[in-house]
Order: sequence, then structure tokens, then C-alpha cells
Amino acid sequence: ANIKENHFRFENFKRDNGPDIEYVHLMCFHKKETFWAEPKQYISGKHDLWVKASISKRGIANSRKEAFVNFDVNLAANKSYMINRKIENNKISMWLQEVDTGIKVSSIKVAELKRPLLVEKNLRRKQCESGTV
Repeated sequence: ANIKENHFRFENFKRDNGPDIEYVHLMCFHKKETFWAEPKQYISGKHDLWVKASISKRGIANSRKEAFVNFDVNLAANKSYMINRKIENNKISMWLQEVDTGIKVSSIKVAELKRPLLVEKNLRRKQCESGTV
């Protein structure tokens, strides 16, 4: 689909065809926690984006680890952006880049992959409410 006027397209990252299952995506939509989704379009400009990485081992129960980072970026109209990542040991580096050129449009954020907290819903709600999408 064409990108609407004054909008950009944003693509999440998914790898689910190997021994590791990786989902790295915008954590919020309409200021509420969401899950991995197909590409969506947003109004261009300055954004405060929360990103969630969820990594697990295929077939191994309770192997899921998560990390959360926040990006403060200015995203231009008529472009497609994506989240990219690199995992080393228990750390994940995440950044935003243009889909067509691969040019990074954010700083690289590094976070530790940790087992999910049992009670984190209020924290994630507050993070989503503080963002722009």
C-alpha cells in the first residue's frame, strides 16, 4: 500500500523460523500495550517510542526473555522504517533504520534480556501512556 500523506510506515521485526523465536516490536498502539503486528502507518514527526524484544527457544518451556527500550526520534514522511537488532549473550542492541537504505535513524539502545516480571502490567501501561503511539 502507498504511504499516506504526512505519514511513515513502521515495520516490526520477527524471526520465527529457527531454533530461536524473536519478536521485536513497538510495544504500544493507541497508548495501550500491544503485541507484534503487521506494518502500520503513523503521522510523521517527533515520536517517543517504546520497543519490546521477546526472545525464546523453540520447544523449551519458560525460556522467554524480554527487554524494553525507549527511542526519542524524528521520523520523516513518505519513508518506511523498521526495528533491527543484534543479540550477544544476554544483551540485545536495538535501533531504528530506514527500510530501503538501511540508514540508522536512532541511537543504538542496549538492554539486558531478562525473564518477564510476574507483575508488570502497571509499569507497561505507564510506559505506553508516556509514548506518542
